[in-house]
Amino acid sequence: MTRRTLLLISFAFISILSFQCFAAEKNMSQEVKGQLKFGIRAAREDHWDEAIYRWQKALLLDSNNVMAHNNLAVAYEQLGEYEMAMEEYQIAYRLDSQNEVIKNNLDRFKDFYRKYQRTTSSPQTATTTK
Repeated sequence: MTRRTLLLISFAFISILSFQCFAAEKNMSQEVKGQLKFGIRAAREDHWDEAIYRWQKALLLDSNNVMAHNNLAVAYEQLGEYEMAMEEYQIAYRLDSQNEVIKNNLDRFKDFYRKYQRTTSSPQTATTTK
């Protein structure tokens, strides 16, 4: 999969989860909602560092916010921080294991991460020239 394809898929996951979580989180504070929305806008504009900052800020206000954990995972994945992405996906799943979007995100990422680990851990054959 190309980086562009992964990016488009990630936006879809953020958007879908955004809709579901905002609809389900009636008790979410306006400040948390604001940070989440700001992060989503930043991510859509490819400003991943700003998006991460906003979602981390949301987690300071609500450490069990599933949407913030999922979106952080997507952002870390986009930046190649795969171990951090896995950790955030797993936290989101622990918080809401019934959420189909989170399950799909985690399964998709696990599949990608296994393949990634195989390619990076396979021994390279050294060639010498004489």
